[in-house]
Amino acid sequence: MSADGGLRVVVVGASGALGTEVLSALESSSLPISELAPVATDRSIGVEIEFRGSLLYIAAEMPPLATADLVIGCAPAGVGLDLVRTALRAEVACIDCSGALAGSKEVPLVVSELCSSRAALAPVIATPSGAAIGWAFVLAALEEAAGIERVVGTVLQSASHAGLGGIDVLSAETIALLSQGELQEPQLFTAPVAFDCLAATGERAEVPGAATTFEERVRGDLRRLLGPDLAVAVTGVQVPTFVGEGSTLTIETKEPLAVEDALAALEKAPGVELRESAPSTRDATGSNVALVGRVRQDPSHERGLQLWVATDGLALAAANVVKLAEARLRLN
Repeated sequence: MSADGGLRVVVVGASGALGTEVLSALESSSLPISELAPVATDRSIGVEIEFRGSLLYIAAEMPPLATADLVIGCAPAGVGLDLVRTALRAEVACIDCSGALAGSKEVPLVVSELCSSRAALAPVIATPSGAAIGWAFVLAALEEAAGIERVVGTVLQSASHAGLGGIDVLSAETIALLSQGELQEPQLFTAPVAFDCLAATGERAEVPGAATTFEERVRGDLRRLLGPDLAVAVTGVQVPTFVGEGSTLTIETKEPLAVEDALAALEKAPGVELRESAPSTRDATGSNVALVGRVRQDPSHERGLQLWVATDGLALAAANVVKLAEARLRLN
């Protein structure tokens, strides 16, 4: 800590979609941050951000970490590993949000409400994807109520999963189509996304018919959080919305579970908010809980449930980072 007892926090990837959300969550948190160092790529050098009444400039170089209390990595996975190595050499606590270490057994993968607080004290901790956090809140409650045999789910992803660049692409394509202009060659996505749905999100696997990187990450995150024996299948679909995620889940429980009992379990579950009518992805924008609706019996299976989950993956991930920071720094 600094002389005044405040914390020195470094946020890498500060100008991206997740980094921006993390900065916002840190700003509204109770963490006594006296110094914040935002870092991003060369393209963001000199960009001004406001944090708790002060104007800060984004830098492209990492500041000296010897006096830092915490490093939060919101950059892509390719940068994540180097960042973690740097933090470890400097003996500074690091929260990795890049996904680079999500599958590493040596690094705890942590959701604050679902995992032991002791896990947050590891030198390096990783956070799940926003989609996995929302699913995990729901599945953990139903697992406790009746056990889970199998989960099949589809995530309808907005453009924000590709960062601010994805939002810009959707905006530009929407304007071009409405004005009868020409679409640019796709770069971030496999095809134009405005007014269309794509059958996969994330990088496609090299093997035809295999899962994408996004689908594999959500599946891997859930199995690390809820147990390696969890049978789960994930499909990602790109939809033409700017922010938020909607998921349809079909869940086969180990023991029979009536809809009213499922609702009771979800009602008291951390990170879950039940809605009488099905929540939209717009309803979830900015929310750090999973909005759940349309809980019903699966007519094809006696122990099956179907439900709808609306989340803001960026807000969920950012809220988790702040809670982990509070636990890691023993301030909660």
